[in-house]
Amino acid sequence: MSDEPLNVLFLCSHNTCLSIIAEALLNKVGQGRFRAFSAGNAPKGQVNAYVKETLHQVGYDTSEQFSKSWDAFAVPNAPRVDAVITLSDDLKSIPQPIWYSNPVHVHWTFTDPEELDGNEGNRVAGFRRCYGELEQQMLKLAGQHTDNVRGEALVQLLESIKP
Repeated sequence: MSDEPLNVLFLCSHNTCLSIIAEALLNKVGQGRFRAFSAGNAPKGQVNAYVKETLHQVGYDTSEQFSKSWDAFAVPNAPRVDAVITLSDDLKSIPQPIWYSNPVHVHWTFTDPEELDGNEGNRVAGFRRCYGELEQQMLKLAGQHTDNVRGEALVQLLESIKP
């Protein structure tokens, strides 16, 4: 049995919503068995205000969350990453950096609530729905036995719980 957590990097384009929520959730529900990070290929520099409010309402401290580039994880001294999970369809066809830790890659499709139109109530509901969907997925992931599961076995495990 390994004492090393499974390090997961969640990606969405701007690192303002989906990946930020996934990172926060997995770090909490993973109870030390997982270590989550988030990034984007075109970060906006700040977390979406609806995301901050949604996370704050359910008890998360968002003071240290910020939008960052995936380049931060493509350098030799970056944290080890065991799995890269893209969460937005627009990243499926974009070449990713070379990750030094040679992680596995999978894609999970989620609707980005930042793309929702409508009034304030509809937007808030969209972000809460997104939080709920990601929470269910992170609980599913946290419930998996991942000790010493790497490579193709890890891909199969992550694909088997795809939303």
